[in-house]
Amino acid sequence: MDRTTITGWTREISRLLTDRAGVDGRTLGDRLDRAAPVLPPEILSRARFLAAAEAVARMPGRAEAIDMERVEAAYVTVQSWLMAEEPDELRHALHRAIWRRRMRHAITILVAAVIAWVLWREVL
Repeated sequence: MDRTTITGWTREISRLLTDRAGVDGRTLGDRLDRAAPVLPPEILSRARFLAAAEAVARMPGRAEAIDMERVEAAYVTVQSWLMAEEPDELRHALHRAIWRRRMRHAITILVAAVIAWVLWREVL
């Protein structure tokens, strides 16, 4: 196994994230950032490890230092989890997480505006 194998695995995980969860991005890391709210911590950390292994594999001289057994275990774990999950459930969970984050931002802005308004009224 070599750099080509790791690249193939990261492309496969990227494709699964796009096909099953509806997550887009330029790289696996971008897709993981968008899918992070719905991925279990173990799956997310293993997928991030796989993305980091791909980055290290691109560096001449550092590729030999990669523990291919650990990389393969990470790939198998993430791929198995993504295949076991229902695509519709993943997509709905991701949409809910995005809306929750947007609502938190909106509420924060609203609270800040109310505080500013109250302070402005007290000064005048």
